[in-house]
Amino acid sequence: MEEYYKIISACCYIRDNNKVLMIYRNKKDSHSNKRSYRGLGGKAEQGESPIDCIKREVKEEAGIDIEPIWRGVVTFSSPSGKDWEAHIFTAEGFKGELASSDEGELCWVNESEILNLDMPEADKKLIPLLLSEEKFHAHVIQDNNKNLISLKVNKI
Repeated sequence: MEEYYKIISACCYIRDNNKVLMIYRNKKDSHSNKRSYRGLGGKAEQGESPIDCIKREVKEEAGIDIEPIWRGVVTFSSPSGKDWEAHIFTAEGFKGELASSDEGELCWVNESEILNLDMPEADKKLIPLLLSEEKFHAHVIQDNNKNLISLKVNKI
């Protein structure tokens, strides 16, 4: 029997003056949701906490430093792969100069326009929670093509 494990990751939505920093992931072939808008983030390294992960990922992807605020956890499950556990953060502002990213194109989006972007369906359903600053746990079940089957949200 194959050993079960979860892949731990972190994602952050950085807010500044009613805008959110997004990345249009269009540069790396390794992203299953490439060519879509996402928050910044990625997989945790062995022994790395989610908060250290998001600080590192934001620095690598955007060249800036943040003070992340934990908002919740999303568990992603699909029949053909390992589960992912994504710790979701927001940050109010940042320090440093925004740099270009090897992961995709960084862009500031008005909070009122964010749901109009091309992004995974589950992300669109969770962003209102992030903007309202509620804490939550969500469980996303996807098919093998990463299409949303179900989403259950529990506010904390």
